[in-house]
Amino acid sequence: MATHESSVNYQNLICDLAEMYPFEVPEVIFVELIANSLDAKSTSISIDFDAKSKLLTIVDNGRGMNASEFDQYHDFAAGLKTRGTGIGFAGVGAKISFNIADRVITETRSESYFCGSNWFLKSKNELLWEDIEPSHLFGHGTRVQVAFRADAAIPYSSSEDMVKLLRRHYLPLLDVDFLDLYDRLGYYSRDLRFIVNGQVVSPGKTAEYFNLDKVRAFFPTRVGKKIGYGIFGLAPSEYPLAPDLCGVLICTRGKVIKTDLFNQFPGSLGARILGLVEVPGLVTFLTTSKTDFIRRLKHREFENLYDPVRQEFRSWLSELGVEPPTASDTDEARTVERELKKILNDIPELADFFGFRAQKKVFSPSASGETPATTHEGVETTFPIGSGEAGEGHAPLDIGDQPGAALVEDKEHPTTIATPISRVAPRGPKIGIDNQPDRLDLAWVEGSTIVINSGHPSYLKSHSNITAGKIHSLFAVANAIQRFLASGADTADLMFTDRLMASWGRK
Repeated sequence: MATHESSVNYQNLICDLAEMYPFEVPEVIFVELIANSLDAKSTSISIDFDAKSKLLTIVDNGRGMNASEFDQYHDFAAGLKTRGTGIGFAGVGAKISFNIADRVITETRSESYFCGSNWFLKSKNELLWEDIEPSHLFGHGTRVQVAFRADAAIPYSSSEDMVKLLRRHYLPLLDVDFLDLYDRLGYYSRDLRFIVNGQVVSPGKTAEYFNLDKVRAFFPTRVGKKIGYGIFGLAPSEYPLAPDLCGVLICTRGKVIKTDLFNQFPGSLGARILGLVEVPGLVTFLTTSKTDFIRRLKHREFENLYDPVRQEFRSWLSELGVEPPTASDTDEARTVERELKKILNDIPELADFFGFRAQKKVFSPSASGETPATTHEGVETTFPIGSGEAGEGHAPLDIGDQPGAALVEDKEHPTTIATPISRVAPRGPKIGIDNQPDRLDLAWVEGSTIVINSGHPSYLKSHSNITAGKIHSLFAVANAIQRFLASGADTADLMFTDRLMASWGRK
């Protein structure tokens, strides 16, 4: 059998890869290997861990890898998957494992390929992989076995530990309503099952499993179209999912990406809140590690998907008697907006965040027009795919296809004459003022608005003078945008300026 060497400086690369993630290496390996199985359209994912020998084995019945994919799986120089194509990266789980493992044995079978590899550390600086004859797979799929080092600390030593990790990272895939939804959307089968140490983890209903109260099931919508599905509820005890986890779990294609309370302050109820929201379109905004969202590049497109969930959450809190903070529309806010508009062209970050007035050309039929056009008919599919109504015990359905028509410029085969019309959408800085004395933030980003905290000690001190107050507000806005742009970056303390200004304000 042929032997291949991972010739690049793999030690630096595996450390760099691991540092991209907000959790420890054993958890990264667990999450990434499962993500690969899900991207392969598996209906069965078996997870076994032998605590005595420290062997983690994950077997799926997905489509398997072809020859090219199998080479890239072992290639440290190969690029990560394109953002938006899935929830994992091929090979990253196996590669990262060499931070704490000595060997990875992989077998894969697809329509066109059947192969295996023994990937191992020959010495401290030499990482090899050799072809082996597969002996465990008898159908399509992939099997990965990670042999951890004897001194490696593995946090999931029992079946219960692994099921908890599954719920933390893939909770929608253990919920029958969400599974039914994914099936209708064509992502996964409703028959998808996880088998942990030989025992099937049967899916149920999240609200029932966690005994949630005040449950609201909902479809977030954008321009009348449903863009996702979710539930909110109150658990009987604090932190029902994990000791450090509460709030709304924002998911895309079944993977929990982040938790959020959307800058709301529900007081003592906060630690009991458990929400689960799936918005498939957010997959295109995943960060390089696919553990958070990049919002700064296409902020408005992101907000089109994110803000409906935020508004639903605010409405639900109101029903619980928790009135969300509301930014006031004041003369001071308008003054700050005018100041920002003066410098939009000079500061690219401001322009990218707030945007400009957007023009869009549309066509209107006109006998006196000069633009040859044709009528295009189409169908705009609603979310989720299909037609019907919600039925008891089933995932919610939506009304079916909606026909539409539009005039499109067509010089070769025109059917009518049209006049182009420019429609302008107002865009620009939006500032709010909110009195939140318990918050350390000078200001924060909420949707497409920068909210200045009028309860901050430095605000109260600086606004005794008009000029000083204006400078403080601009400084607060700049600080909020900088923190927003740096989200997910390797920064030691994004609240340093806020703390410094709070100390100054109290003197």
